[in-house]
Amino acid sequence: MNLFSIVLDRINKTIEWIVSGMLIVMVIVVFLQVIFRFIIMSSLSWSEELARYLLVWISFLGASIGVKRKAHIGVEAVTTFLPERIKKVVALIATLSAMVFFVVVIIWGYKILDVVSNQVSPAMEINMSIPYSALLVSGILMFLYSIENFVNIIKALKGGGIA
Repeated sequence: MNLFSIVLDRINKTIEWIVSGMLIVMVIVVFLQVIFRFIIMSSLSWSEELARYLLVWISFLGASIGVKRKAHIGVEAVTTFLPERIKKVVALIATLSAMVFFVVVIIWGYKILDVVSNQVSPAMEINMSIPYSALLVSGILMFLYSIENFVNIIKALKGGGIA
């Protein structure tokens, strides 16, 4: 295992912990909102906004974890009957296509930060670049994980590893 893979594994473990923490916070905030709204009869002005932004971050970071684990949906019915070498070539093409998509996500994620950097959220009054930066961060992570996957597929094609 090379240094790049070791670093990405540690980053992914950290992201998994962060996502778990965000999910816990989101559940607590939504539960508190229900308690405040229906029992105390006074709702929290910031809770729905925080839950929404946490959900965005959880979704995008979760997608990057899926890329790292190779857990995203695939069309295995098509590749099941192909020879092993052709399967790896198809996986290589799919990974390259995903990498192109992730570059687009990174570019547009960066561009949108410029647009929203002067805006604040209505309830919490935080800079809107915080929730929108989920696009950029997850795009970078997915691209890095795809590079690792691409290298592993190339090694497998050369006969030196598992894709």
